Amino acid sequence: MIPVIVGTGSTTLVLKSDSATKTVIPVNKPRGTVFWGGAGLDGPYLKPMIQAFTDAGIHYIWEGLSNTATKIIPGTIGTLIDAARTGMMIKNDDGTDNWRVYPPASTQAAKQFNLIGYSYGSMLAAQTAKSYANLGYVVDHLVLIGSPIDADFLAMLRKHKNIKKLTIIDLTRYGDPIYAGMGFSELVENSLKLGIQMNTGKAEGHFYYGHVIPDSPRRWAELAKRIKNEGLE
Repeated sequence: MIPVIVGTGSTTLVLKSDSATKTVIPVNKPRGTVFWGGAGLDGPYLKPMIQAFTDAGIHYIWEGLSNTATKIIPGTIGTLIDAARTGMMIKNDDGTDNWRVYPPASTQAAKQFNLIGYSYGSMLAAQTAKSYANLGYVVDHLVLIGSPIDADFLAMLRKHKNIKKLTIIDLTRYGDPIYAGMGFSELVENSLKLGIQMNTGKAEGHFYYGHVIPDSPRRWAELAKRIKNEGLE
């Protein structure tokens, strides 16, 4: 599994022995908020969306830029590989705890560890949240937007004691055929519709936030406000 880049702060763990001497070991503690976009992780909507989150009061936030085929195969083909990977490999729990995040120094002052993902990025966020939660770290907020996550994987995340709040934002009201908890067969059945929505470039359906149109700034601001109101800092 390719590691994903996020941020951490640091704390210390004090180990007590039979003697009066204490051993202090530095321990990385994840901090800040990462946002992964859709397949390709390279759309022109990413930076303005992150700016909308910042303007809404979600601080210490940055893009998740790893774990995409476009790093090796740029352009449409790499994006399609990401989309296929969503359906075939990471829609479900991948069975590992190999998803890691690493720090920019700017996150040290952050009070929370939050993961936000849209579409393909929602699966990167989900896998990363599970990995850290299983290792004993607290994920304050996991936000999945337009996510095709499998029902069993979703149920596991909801029950995990170290994931404090899980927020699902489906885009079905805008015509998105994808929704959290859907089955693989539904994803396959709707692949043609998704392809049409992607190719129109009109920010319709699943791509309500993922295409840049004149109305996009309002949409991004409303989404950011909604997520901020869930308690993200």
